[in-house]
Amino acid sequence: MSSIEKYVRDGAKGDNFGSMSIGNIDVVVSSPLPEEIDLKRVLHNFYNMLPKRFFHGLDAVYVMESPIFKEREINAFYRDAALFISPDQDNEQDLVDDLVHEIAHHLEAINPEEIYSDNKLKREFVKKRKQIKFELASEGYDLNELDFEEISYNKTFDLFLYKNVGYPKMRNIGSGVFLRPYAATSIREYFASGFEAFYLGKKDDLYKVSPVLYTLIERLDERSR
Repeated sequence: MSSIEKYVRDGAKGDNFGSMSIGNIDVVVSSPLPEEIDLKRVLHNFYNMLPKRFFHGLDAVYVMESPIFKEREINAFYRDAALFISPDQDNEQDLVDDLVHEIAHHLEAINPEEIYSDNKLKREFVKKRKQIKFELASEGYDLNELDFEEISYNKTFDLFLYKNVGYPKMRNIGSGVFLRPYAATSIREYFASGFEAFYLGKKDDLYKVSPVLYTLIERLDERSR
């Protein structure tokens, strides 16, 4: 048993608010969501929104407290074939956003070759990174310690965009380049942010900004129906 599984199971023993399932996927709620959020409805809509193949190999969804959420300033993460969701959700749409984003990371885990093997997505991502590098350099930022062609997540790079530049300014600098600032942090977040846009009503925006990514997700969707 992994440390995260032990944390979840030990935490759920004495304070389990219930369990349910979507398809063959267990859903364990060990911390309550806001009363106005109907979890069953959200899960039903989420499950029926996507091709069922995207859920293959997903073991569970956990709604729980975790120090990881505070440490990384996030509301959800994917690990060990499971989605971990913070109970700190503003509304049902906020919860749907998190679920869709994290299932994209599961899809990467089970199908990396189909997503990344031809390097088309990498080339589009790196080109965009170079565009924001030019804009940031024009603004006078010191970029000597940053590698804008690195596609994997780098905490120093992430903190630079989030803390040094700030997401409000990044939205202006990256307008028309990235759909959202966080998409620039790594190729995995670039894919997941595009996946989220594709399934949550922003297909046109995604096509305009990231045509290679749009075409990739469209192909994945069509092959999975």
